[in-house]
Amino acid sequence: MVAQLLRLRADLLAGEVRGGARRSVLVVLGSLLGLVAAVAIAVVAADLRSASPDAARAVVVPVGTLLTFGFTIVPLVVGRSDQLDPRRFAVFGIGRKDLAVGLGVAGLVGVPVVAVAVVAVGQSVTWARGGGTAVLAVVGGVLAVLTCALLVRVASTVGSRLIGQHRTRDAGWLVALVIVVLGIPTVSLLLDSGWIDPASTPAQRVAEVAGWTPWGAAWAVPAAAAAGDAGGAFLELVVAVAVVALLAWAWWAQVGRALETVEGRSRGRRYRGLGWFDRLGSAPVAAVAARALTYWGRDPRYRTSYLIIVFVPIVVVPLGVAGVPWHWTALVPLPLMALIAGFLPHNDVSYDNTAVWLHVASGAPGWSDRLGRVVPVLTVGVPALVAGAAVSAWLFGDPVAFPVLIGVGAAALLSGLGLSSVVSVLLPYPTVRPGDHPFQQPQAAGVTATVAQSTMVLGTVVCSVPAVWLAVLALTDGPDPWAGWTLVVGAVVGVLVLTVGVVVGGRLFDRHGPDLLSAAQRN
Repeated sequence: MVAQLLRLRADLLAGEVRGGARRSVLVVLGSLLGLVAAVAIAVVAADLRSASPDAARAVVVPVGTLLTFGFTIVPLVVGRSDQLDPRRFAVFGIGRKDLAVGLGVAGLVGVPVVAVAVVAVGQSVTWARGGGTAVLAVVGGVLAVLTCALLVRVASTVGSRLIGQHRTRDAGWLVALVIVVLGIPTVSLLLDSGWIDPASTPAQRVAEVAGWTPWGAAWAVPAAAAAGDAGGAFLELVVAVAVVALLAWAWWAQVGRALETVEGRSRGRRYRGLGWFDRLGSAPVAAVAARALTYWGRDPRYRTSYLIIVFVPIVVVPLGVAGVPWHWTALVPLPLMALIAGFLPHNDVSYDNTAVWLHVASGAPGWSDRLGRVVPVLTVGVPALVAGAAVSAWLFGDPVAFPVLIGVGAAALLSGLGLSSVVSVLLPYPTVRPGDHPFQQPQAAGVTATVAQSTMVLGTVVCSVPAVWLAVLALTDGPDPWAGWTLVVGAVVGVLVLTVGVVVGGRLFDRHGPDLLSAAQRN
């Protein structure tokens, strides 16, 4: 059975090359680039044989850890297309043991695992400094390859089971978004000279911490032995073996579940009552607010939008690496988060798609539609603004930052919502259709999208200038009286812009109702 599954794996790999010309070229080039990169890393690792153990560990262990971590994340994203998913073999009557071993061995055949093996050979050369360390280097390399191979099997099966289901089909895109966002500060950190120097204290600390993680333990075993830390090498070896054993058990359990469990149909959710509509009542503003709250809570398009705000604080890492004092970076995330939160509803009408006719045909005044749509952002944004200002002021180390941040954040948030109430009526543009994943943007947005988004950003920045100027004075010339004025001016400007935006946007909504229906049809 193992031989048959190996032949099947070889045929599947050959089929990737025998596809269309474009696909074949991409597969071959991607495979070659992966192997060339692995050889380059292995050569660099081998050249570290003459370096000190600490310097070599500062390079080999973090690189191996990142490589192994990639074998955890990438299969989760592309798991639904896994050709060796054990559920595909459930109807052939193959025994659990044969299938688990066969698919596990077949999973070793492939460019990613071969690339890891090449890197493992390079790190074995790095630590070939004596009989004991050489043996541990080989053992660590084997454990690293086994860890990566089992991670591919386990993570691919989990990804296939989760992402393949309709209710979580966007999970892979969210994971990819997290990787991209986290990659920005990672690159900034790696470009800092203090991290590149293997002899630096930060590099040594990173290597030490990475060596005790499930992804880096196998790579750290020979490093600890070469440094003379026999106890640490033994404990890291125990961790590496335990990780392989745990992954093997997880793979065995997944194969058994695939053979013994019949995948049933997904069950629809059952809701009692009308949710927010019961709580808020039937007044026009309340009804629109209830509908908006329901959308923001259940629609994946909205969830993806506000989940982006969670990653905004990561921008402080590149600033800190660039030399900005870390306590000053604590003042940056909250205003940006407020600006983005006010920006989110700027195309809210297009998100309704054809359902916007309900708002037009109901005969409710336009201002009620405009006010109801900003309720979800206000409900969450205002408490979050106060809490975020308290945390940022604590990190900054001066309570004067609390009213300053609230003033600037209120100006950005409320002004953005006021401008959104006007822009979403005047400049609606095609957006993600209901049911599509949040990253499937249409190509027909044209100039309208650029104008709408630019107007929102520039308008919000202009409305926030008075509060920002007073905030600078409060932080440079002293809190009295500038901190209090920042809070008052920011709140007043924000409320004023929001009020004008709701009134003007409501009148425009009454006047341009048919145009909105036409725009919704184009979406």
